[in-house]
Order: sequence, then C-alpha cells, then structure tokens
Amino acid sequence: MKTFNDKEVVVTGGAGFIGSNLCRTLLEQGAKVTAYDNLYSGKMHFIKDLIDKGLNFVQEDIRDPVALEKATKNCEVIFHLAAQTSVPFSMENPQEDCEINVVGTVNVLEAAKKAGARVLFASSCAVYGNPEQRPTPETYPTKPIAFYGLTKLLGENYCRFYQEHYGLEIVMFRIFNVYGPDCHGAIYDFLNKLRKTPDKLEILGTGKQSRDFVYISDMVNILLKAAISPAAPGQVFNVGTGTTTSVAELGKMIIEILGLENVKISFTGGQAWEGDMDITLADNRKAVNTLQWKPQVSLKEGLKKLISSGKY
Repeated sequence: MKTFNDKEVVVTGGAGFIGSNLCRTLLEQGAKVTAYDNLYSGKMHFIKDLIDKGLNFVQEDIRDPVALEKATKNCEVIFHLAAQTSVPFSMENPQEDCEINVVGTVNVLEAAKKAGARVLFASSCAVYGNPEQRPTPETYPTKPIAFYGLTKLLGENYCRFYQEHYGLEIVMFRIFNVYGPDCHGAIYDFLNKLRKTPDKLEILGTGKQSRDFVYISDMVNILLKAAISPAAPGQVFNVGTGTTTSVAELGKMIIEILGLENVKISFTGGQAWEGDMDITLADNRKAVNTLQWKPQVSLKEGLKKLISSGKY
C-alpha cells in the first residue's frame, strides 16, 4: 500500500542528506514531491536520479517568502528540513544562522498557514545544551550552549505559536546524530581521514564526547509515521536510539569494520569546537509509545551499510 499516494508534499532542504533520502522514499510511496533547496549545503547529485522519477526540484531559498509560497501552494504536508546546521558556523555567524533557521522557519509556517499544510519541523537535540539527565526526555529544560541550538529552540516556539493561534498541525523532532550514505559529521570525517591516511586517525577533542547515532532509514521512518499520525500534531519527539557511543569508541569501531590494523589514534584535547555538546543520549520512549516507532538499525550494522555503499 502506498501511504502517500498522490499526496502533494514539499521537502525544504530536499537536496540535503536527510531530505534527499526522504524524497526518495516519498516518491516510492506514490507522493507528488517537490524538493525545495538553494543548494547552500545540499547537493544536486543526491537527487539527480529522482528528477527522472517525478521529483519536482525548486532551487530557491527559504528566506524568500514569495518563492516559498508559490512552491507550497497546493501541498498537504511540508517537511521543513532546510537549515544552517553547523554549530561552529553558528557561533561565528549568529546573524546568518538566525536568518536561515528562525526567519526561514517563520516563512515556512506562513506558507503552511496559507496552504493549510501539516508541518514536520526538524529541530535538534542541541536545544538541551549539556543536560544532566541522561537519557534526556522531551520534558527536560532547554538550555542551548550554541547559537544553532538557540535558533532551533526559537523555531520550536514559533511552531507552537502557529499551532495554538492558527490551528496549524505541527510536529517537532529533536534530532540526535543521523548518519548513513552521503552523511556529514564525525563518521564522515573519520572515514575520509582513514581513506587518506589508513595508519592514523586524529580525533578532535578528548574522544570522550559521546553521541546517540541514529541511522538514516530510521530517521526517514519516523518522519513518515508522524506525517500521517493523528496523535502527532502539537508534539515534540526525540529521534535517537537510546544508546550513546564515545567518538573514541566510534573510531575504533570504524577501524575494525574497515579491517585496518596498527592504526595510531590521537586526540587534539580540549573541546572539539565552541558550542560542542559533551554527551547526547535520547530518551525515545515518547516516539516509541505515540508513533509506534522503534529504531531498527544498530550502529555497527549502520556503519557496515554506509561503508559498503562507498558514499562518504
């Protein structure tokens, strides 16, 4: 059964890592999909083959409300994934970070209001800062330590306001560390370093910083479930596995899967970058209970899938 058959759907950030994977699955589900992306960080080659399969690509910016309104005019669902996602960039460029992540989100909400579309908003675990409670539930107080986390929290607050005052159906996701083919972040960094110098791996920070890694297919699955769930609007969900792995352990795991031997691992020490979180660990029980969603792919299995794909 094609759950999204003939549904008009827009994915902002549709040429990005998560967005391109989502577009692919939505097309398989029979949806009429528009990928809206300015290619700021998205890549055309992520979605090139999808255009032949019916994907409508609009190269525009979420900071352009006129273009956004035109692209979303008849849609039923907007997956709002477009964002400035770099923590270091946000600390150096707070104004641009705000323009994309806050003003851009308001533009999406305005467009959704006119179209009467449900919005799925990609927030981040960065809204928690460095929480003392781990696993961290959605009820834990938010205290971002980076502008990126702050703009995501502001985006959430705008979402709630639009839901309460205009009756929009909005679902928010505090996404932990998503990975898979064509990903970015620590896993991508380690694989590329080891490809260049298979006998050594330098890890930023102490190596003790720890992450809750969730595989891309599990990420796409929760977005699809929430898009049609009657219980989802007005809710915020953690998207994580409920397990955490230090980046030092991650490095060793990748080295083992690659079959490399005698690799010298070194650490730069201190904080990897300004605004970097110490440990991320999701309490995902709300998503499990409300959406009947459960992560299916373990970290080791996901790393093997990524490495065998060669897309890094």
